[in-house]
Amino acid sequence: MSGKIMFTNPLLPYGPDPWTVCHDGFFYYTHSTRTNLTIWKTRSLADLAHAEQKVVWNVPDNGPFSKNMWAPELHYLDDGTGEKCWYAYLSAGEDRDAGDQRIWVLENRDCDPWQGEWQVKCELTTPDSKWGIDGTVIELNGQLLLCWSGWEGDENGQQNIYLCRMSNPWTCVGKRLLLSEPTIPWERHNHDPDPNSGRNHVLVNEAPAFMRHEEYLFIVYSANGCWTDDYAMGLLTARLDSDLMNASSWTKAQQPVFKTSVRNGSFGPGHGCVFHTEGGQTWLLYHANPGPNKGCENERTPRLQRIHWHRNGMPDFGVPAAGKMKMERPV
Repeated sequence: MSGKIMFTNPLLPYGPDPWTVCHDGFFYYTHSTRTNLTIWKTRSLADLAHAEQKVVWNVPDNGPFSKNMWAPELHYLDDGTGEKCWYAYLSAGEDRDAGDQRIWVLENRDCDPWQGEWQVKCELTTPDSKWGIDGTVIELNGQLLLCWSGWEGDENGQQNIYLCRMSNPWTCVGKRLLLSEPTIPWERHNHDPDPNSGRNHVLVNEAPAFMRHEEYLFIVYSANGCWTDDYAMGLLTARLDSDLMNASSWTKAQQPVFKTSVRNGSFGPGHGCVFHTEGGQTWLLYHANPGPNKGCENERTPRLQRIHWHRNGMPDFGVPAAGKMKMERPV
Protein backbone atom coordinates (compact mmCIF):
# COMPACT_ATOMS: atom_id res chain seq x y z
CA MET A 1 0.00 0.00 0.00
CA SER A 2 3.01 2.28 -0.40
CA GLY A 3 2.08 5.70 -1.71
CA LYS A 4 -1.52 5.38 -0.58
CA ILE A 5 -2.86 8.03 1.80
CA MET A 6 -4.38 6.31 4.80
CA PHE A 7 -6.74 7.16 7.67
CA THR A 8 -8.11 5.45 10.74
CA ASN A 9 -11.43 5.47 12.57
CA PRO A 10 -12.92 7.04 14.60
CA LEU A 11 -12.84 10.47 12.95
CA LEU A 12 -13.65 12.37 16.18
CA PRO A 13 -13.78 11.39 19.87
CA TYR A 14 -17.54 12.05 19.87
CA GLY A 15 -20.20 12.39 17.21
CA PRO A 16 -23.60 10.65 17.20
CA ASP A 17 -25.86 10.82 14.13
CA PRO A 18 -23.13 12.09 11.75
CA TRP A 19 -24.02 13.73 8.45
CA THR A 20 -21.97 15.21 5.61
CA VAL A 21 -22.47 16.84 2.23
CA CYS A 22 -19.87 17.87 -0.35
CA HIS A 23 -20.24 21.32 -1.95
CA ASP A 24 -17.76 23.33 -4.04
CA GLY A 25 -14.86 21.08 -3.05
CA PHE A 26 -15.53 21.11 0.70
CA PHE A 27 -17.16 18.58 2.98
CA TYR A 28 -19.56 20.13 5.47
CA TYR A 29 -20.08 17.85 8.44
CA THR A 30 -22.40 17.95 11.45
CA HIS A 31 -23.71 15.69 14.22
CA SER A 32 -26.09 15.76 17.17
CA THR A 33 -25.14 18.16 19.94
CA ARG A 34 -28.62 18.61 21.51
CA THR A 35 -28.08 22.37 21.87
CA ASN A 36 -26.81 23.82 18.58
CA LEU A 37 -26.00 23.32 14.92
CA THR A 38 -22.23 23.02 14.57
CA ILE A 39 -20.68 22.66 11.11
CA TRP A 40 -17.17 21.38 10.37
CA LYS A 41 -15.57 22.38 7.03
CA THR A 42 -12.82 20.29 5.44
CA ARG A 43 -11.39 19.23 2.08
CA SER A 44 -11.27 15.60 3.32
CA LEU A 45 -13.45 13.86 5.89
CA ALA A 46 -10.42 11.79 6.81
CA ASP A 47 -8.97 15.04 8.26
CA LEU A 48 -12.12 15.86 10.23
CA ALA A 49 -10.23 15.93 13.54
CA HIS A 50 -8.21 18.91 12.22
CA ALA A 51 -11.08 20.70 10.50
CA GLU A 52 -12.35 24.13 11.43
CA GLN A 53 -15.72 24.13 13.12
CA LYS A 54 -18.33 26.79 13.73
CA VAL A 55 -21.54 27.04 15.74
CA VAL A 56 -24.00 28.55 13.26
CA TRP A 57 -27.24 28.30 15.24
CA ASN A 58 -28.29 27.73 18.86
CA VAL A 59 -31.54 26.29 20.15
CA PRO A 60 -33.67 28.84 22.05
CA ASP A 61 -34.00 28.72 25.83
CA ASN A 62 -37.61 27.62 25.57
CA GLY A 63 -40.29 26.90 23.01
CA PRO A 64 -41.33 24.05 20.71
CA PHE A 65 -37.81 23.23 19.46
CA SER A 66 -35.73 23.97 22.55
CA LYS A 67 -34.97 20.42 23.74
CA ASN A 68 -33.31 17.27 22.39
CA MET A 69 -31.96 18.68 19.13
CA TRP A 70 -31.00 15.52 17.22
CA ALA A 71 -29.83 14.33 13.84
CA PRO A 72 -29.20 17.55 11.90
CA GLU A 73 -28.79 17.23 8.14
CA LEU A 74 -27.58 19.82 5.61
CA HIS A 75 -29.03 19.99 2.08
CA TYR A 76 -28.47 22.46 -0.76
CA LEU A 77 -31.83 22.63 -2.54
CA ASP A 78 -33.95 24.63 -4.95
CA ASP A 79 -36.19 26.88 -2.87
CA GLY A 80 -39.07 26.42 -5.29
CA THR A 81 -38.29 29.56 -7.32
CA GLY A 82 -35.24 28.22 -9.14
CA GLU A 83 -32.73 29.58 -6.63
CA LYS A 84 -30.69 27.28 -4.42
CA CYS A 85 -30.01 27.77 -0.74
CA TRP A 86 -29.17 25.75 2.33
CA TYR A 87 -31.65 23.88 4.48
CA ALA A 88 -31.00 22.08 7.75
CA TYR A 89 -33.43 19.42 8.90
CA LEU A 90 -33.35 18.61 12.60
CA SER A 91 -35.41 16.83 15.22
CA ALA A 92 -36.42 18.74 18.36
CA GLY A 93 -39.22 19.32 20.83
CA GLU A 94 -40.17 21.00 24.08
CA ASP A 95 -40.46 17.84 26.20
CA ARG A 96 -37.24 16.75 27.92
CA ASP A 97 -38.44 13.14 27.55
CA ALA A 98 -38.75 13.59 23.76
CA GLY A 99 -42.45 12.82 23.71
CA ASP A 100 -43.25 15.68 21.32
CA GLN A 101 -40.37 15.48 18.84
CA ARG A 102 -40.99 16.98 15.42
CA ILE A 103 -38.87 17.77 12.36
CA TRP A 104 -37.88 21.43 11.98
CA VAL A 105 -36.38 23.28 9.03
CA LEU A 106 -33.70 25.97 9.16
CA GLU A 107 -32.86 28.08 6.10
CA ASN A 108 -29.71 29.94 5.05
CA ARG A 109 -29.85 31.79 1.74
CA ASP A 110 -26.07 32.16 1.40
CA CYS A 111 -24.24 29.82 -0.99
CA ASP A 112 -21.80 28.95 1.82
CA PRO A 113 -23.41 27.36 4.92
CA TRP A 114 -20.69 28.95 7.07
CA GLN A 115 -21.77 32.42 5.96
CA GLY A 116 -25.11 34.18 6.02
CA GLU A 117 -27.64 33.57 8.78
CA TRP A 118 -29.44 30.39 9.73
CA GLN A 119 -33.06 31.08 10.60
CA VAL A 120 -35.95 28.86 11.62
CA LYS A 121 -38.15 28.41 8.56
CA CYS A 122 -40.93 26.33 10.14
CA GLU A 123 -41.93 23.00 11.56
CA LEU A 124 -41.96 20.47 8.74
CA THR A 125 -45.54 19.29 9.14
CA THR A 126 -45.62 15.72 7.90
CA PRO A 127 -48.82 14.10 6.60
CA ASP A 128 -50.99 13.16 9.62
CA SER A 129 -48.75 15.43 11.75
CA LYS A 130 -47.49 12.80 14.20
CA TRP A 131 -44.29 12.48 16.26
CA GLY A 132 -41.38 12.38 13.83
CA ILE A 133 -37.58 12.45 13.75
CA ASP A 134 -34.61 11.91 11.40
CA GLY A 135 -36.00 13.70 8.34
CA THR A 136 -33.96 13.34 5.14
CA VAL A 137 -34.66 14.45 1.57
CA ILE A 138 -33.68 13.59 -1.97
CA GLU A 139 -34.38 15.32 -5.28
CA LEU A 140 -35.25 13.00 -8.18
CA ASN A 141 -36.07 14.47 -11.59
CA GLY A 142 -37.24 17.72 -10.04
CA GLN A 143 -39.36 16.00 -7.39
CA LEU A 144 -38.46 16.22 -3.69
CA LEU A 145 -39.10 13.23 -1.44
CA LEU A 146 -38.98 13.22 2.36
CA CYS A 147 -38.23 10.12 4.40
CA TRP A 148 -38.41 10.00 8.20
CA SER A 149 -39.05 7.91 11.32
CA GLY A 150 -42.37 8.38 13.05
CA TRP A 151 -45.26 7.01 15.02
CA GLU A 152 -48.43 5.69 13.44
CA GLY A 153 -50.59 7.28 16.13
CA ASP A 154 -50.25 9.70 19.03
CA GLU A 155 -48.52 7.38 21.50
CA ASN A 156 -45.12 5.69 21.44
CA GLY A 157 -44.64 1.98 21.00
CA GLN A 158 -43.17 1.67 17.52
CA GLN A 159 -41.17 3.84 15.14
CA ASN A 160 -41.73 3.24 11.43
CA ILE A 161 -40.10 4.53 8.25
CA TYR A 162 -42.37 6.77 6.13
CA LEU A 163 -42.08 8.48 2.74
CA CYS A 164 -43.95 11.43 1.21
CA ARG A 165 -43.68 14.00 -1.57
CA MET A 166 -42.76 17.66 -1.07
CA SER A 167 -43.74 20.77 -3.03
CA ASN A 168 -40.70 22.67 -1.71
CA PRO A 169 -38.01 22.00 0.95
CA TRP A 170 -40.36 22.84 3.83
CA THR A 171 -43.80 21.67 2.63
CA CYS A 172 -45.09 18.09 2.48
CA VAL A 173 -47.93 17.19 0.12
CA GLY A 174 -50.19 14.20 -0.23
CA LYS A 175 -50.29 11.18 2.03
CA ARG A 176 -47.48 9.43 3.86
CA LEU A 177 -46.44 5.98 2.70
CA LEU A 178 -45.48 3.36 5.28
CA LEU A 179 -42.24 1.78 4.02
CA SER A 180 -40.98 -0.26 6.96
CA GLU A 181 -42.07 -1.49 10.37
CA PRO A 182 -39.84 -3.34 12.86
CA THR A 183 -41.48 -6.71 12.23
CA ILE A 184 -38.51 -8.96 11.34
CA PRO A 185 -36.92 -10.73 14.37
CA TRP A 186 -33.55 -9.00 13.93
CA GLU A 187 -35.27 -5.56 14.20
CA ARG A 188 -37.04 -6.22 17.50
CA HIS A 189 -34.25 -5.95 20.09
CA ASN A 190 -35.17 -3.37 22.70
CA HIS A 191 -34.19 -4.92 26.05
CA ASP A 192 -33.19 -2.45 28.76
CA PRO A 193 -31.54 -3.83 31.93
CA ASP A 194 -34.00 -1.76 33.96
CA PRO A 195 -37.22 -3.84 34.01
CA ASN A 196 -39.24 -0.67 34.64
CA SER A 197 -37.80 1.20 31.67
CA GLY A 198 -40.28 2.36 29.07
CA ARG A 199 -37.72 1.41 26.44
CA ASN A 200 -38.73 -2.24 26.87
CA HIS A 201 -41.97 -1.42 25.06
CA VAL A 202 -40.42 0.47 22.13
CA LEU A 203 -39.60 -1.07 18.74
CA VAL A 204 -37.48 1.02 16.38
CA ASN A 205 -36.93 1.72 12.70
CA GLU A 206 -35.19 5.10 12.34
CA ALA A 207 -32.44 7.17 10.71
CA PRO A 208 -33.26 6.62 7.01
CA ALA A 209 -30.68 7.71 4.43
CA PHE A 210 -31.06 7.71 0.65
CA MET A 211 -28.50 6.08 -1.63
CA ARG A 212 -28.57 5.97 -5.45
CA HIS A 213 -26.68 3.51 -7.65
CA GLU A 214 -27.29 2.76 -11.31
CA GLU A 215 -31.01 1.97 -11.72
CA TYR A 216 -31.75 1.58 -8.00
CA LEU A 217 -32.74 3.82 -5.12
CA PHE A 218 -31.92 2.50 -1.67
CA ILE A 219 -32.88 3.62 1.82
CA VAL A 220 -30.44 2.59 4.52
CA TYR A 221 -32.06 2.70 7.96
CA SER A 222 -31.26 1.73 11.55
CA ALA A 223 -33.22 -0.69 13.72
CA ASN A 224 -33.40 -1.82 17.35
CA GLY A 225 -32.90 0.32 20.42
CA CYS A 226 -29.76 2.45 20.31
CA TRP A 227 -29.37 1.42 23.96
CA THR A 228 -28.62 -2.14 22.78
CA ASP A 229 -25.58 -3.61 21.00
CA ASP A 230 -28.06 -4.97 18.44
CA TYR A 231 -28.47 -1.51 16.88
CA ALA A 232 -27.81 -2.25 13.20
CA MET A 233 -28.60 -1.15 9.67
CA GLY A 234 -31.21 -2.49 7.26
CA LEU A 235 -31.91 -1.82 3.59
CA LEU A 236 -34.93 -0.94 1.44
CA THR A 237 -34.62 -1.16 -2.36
CA ALA A 238 -36.67 0.16 -5.28
CA ARG A 239 -36.03 0.66 -8.98
CA LEU A 240 -35.71 4.32 -9.93
CA ASP A 241 -38.20 3.88 -12.76
CA SER A 242 -40.86 2.46 -10.42
CA ASP A 243 -43.66 4.31 -8.62
CA LEU A 244 -41.77 5.17 -5.43
CA MET A 245 -45.00 6.12 -3.64
CA ASN A 246 -46.30 2.57 -4.10
CA ALA A 247 -45.28 0.22 -1.28
CA SER A 248 -45.07 -2.73 -3.69
CA SER A 249 -42.15 -1.00 -5.46
CA TRP A 250 -39.97 -1.49 -2.37
CA THR A 251 -38.19 -4.63 -1.18
CA LYS A 252 -36.91 -5.01 2.37
CA ALA A 253 -33.75 -6.98 3.15
CA GLN A 254 -34.52 -9.80 5.57
CA GLN A 255 -31.19 -9.52 7.40
CA PRO A 256 -29.16 -6.51 8.59
CA VAL A 257 -26.59 -5.23 6.11
CA PHE A 258 -24.26 -3.70 8.75
CA LYS A 259 -24.14 -4.85 12.37
CA THR A 260 -21.97 -5.17 15.48
CA SER A 261 -18.56 -6.78 15.05
CA VAL A 262 -17.37 -8.05 18.43
CA ARG A 263 -14.10 -9.14 16.84
CA ASN A 264 -13.41 -5.61 15.55
CA GLY A 265 -14.65 -3.87 18.68
CA SER A 266 -17.38 -1.96 16.82
CA PHE A 267 -20.73 -2.06 18.60
CA GLY A 268 -24.13 -0.76 17.54
CA PRO A 269 -23.15 0.71 14.15
CA GLY A 270 -25.92 2.86 12.73
CA HIS A 271 -27.47 6.21 11.85
CA GLY A 272 -25.42 6.53 8.69
CA CYS A 273 -25.38 8.70 5.61
CA VAL A 274 -23.99 7.86 2.18
CA PHE A 275 -21.92 10.05 -0.12
CA HIS A 276 -20.18 9.62 -3.46
CA THR A 277 -16.70 10.92 -4.26
CA GLU A 278 -15.56 12.59 -7.47
CA GLY A 279 -13.61 9.40 -8.17
CA GLY A 280 -16.83 7.37 -8.18
CA GLN A 281 -16.48 5.72 -4.78
CA THR A 282 -19.42 5.25 -2.41
CA TRP A 283 -18.84 5.75 1.31
CA LEU A 284 -20.85 5.22 4.48
CA LEU A 285 -20.48 7.70 7.34
CA TYR A 286 -21.92 6.23 10.55
CA HIS A 287 -21.52 6.12 14.31
CA ALA A 288 -20.61 3.19 16.56
CA ASN A 289 -19.56 2.46 20.12
CA PRO A 290 -16.03 1.27 21.03
CA GLY A 291 -17.26 -1.46 23.38
CA PRO A 292 -20.34 -3.35 24.60
CA ASN A 293 -23.16 -1.90 26.68
CA LYS A 294 -22.29 1.74 25.91
CA GLY A 295 -25.81 2.66 24.83
CA CYS A 296 -26.96 5.93 23.30
CA GLU A 297 -24.84 8.29 25.32
CA ASN A 298 -21.40 9.89 25.07
CA GLU A 299 -19.11 7.31 23.44
CA ARG A 300 -20.62 7.03 19.97
CA THR A 301 -18.04 8.18 17.42
CA PRO A 302 -18.24 9.00 13.69
CA ARG A 303 -16.57 6.52 11.33
CA LEU A 304 -16.06 6.04 7.59
CA GLN A 305 -16.25 2.87 5.55
CA ARG A 306 -16.34 2.30 1.83
CA ILE A 307 -19.33 0.55 0.24
CA HIS A 308 -18.57 -1.84 -2.61
CA TRP A 309 -20.98 -3.06 -5.27
CA HIS A 310 -21.97 -6.49 -6.51
CA ARG A 311 -22.41 -7.07 -10.22
CA ASN A 312 -26.19 -7.16 -9.80
CA GLY A 313 -26.14 -3.56 -8.54
CA MET A 314 -26.62 -4.44 -4.86
CA PRO A 315 -24.38 -2.89 -2.17
CA ASP A 316 -21.85 -4.71 -0.01
CA PHE A 317 -21.37 -2.86 3.27
CA GLY A 318 -18.87 -5.34 4.68
CA VAL A 319 -18.06 -5.55 8.40
CA PRO A 320 -17.43 -2.47 10.58
CA ALA A 321 -13.69 -1.87 10.60
CA ALA A 322 -11.71 -2.00 13.81
CA GLY A 323 -10.65 1.28 15.37
CA LYS A 324 -7.13 2.35 14.35
CA MET A 325 -7.21 -0.02 11.35
CA LYS A 326 -5.50 1.78 8.44
CA MET A 327 -7.68 2.27 5.36
CA GLU A 328 -7.26 4.14 2.11
CA ARG A 329 -8.82 7.60 2.13
CA PRO A 330 -11.81 8.47 -0.03
CA VAL A 331 -10.78 9.66 -3.51
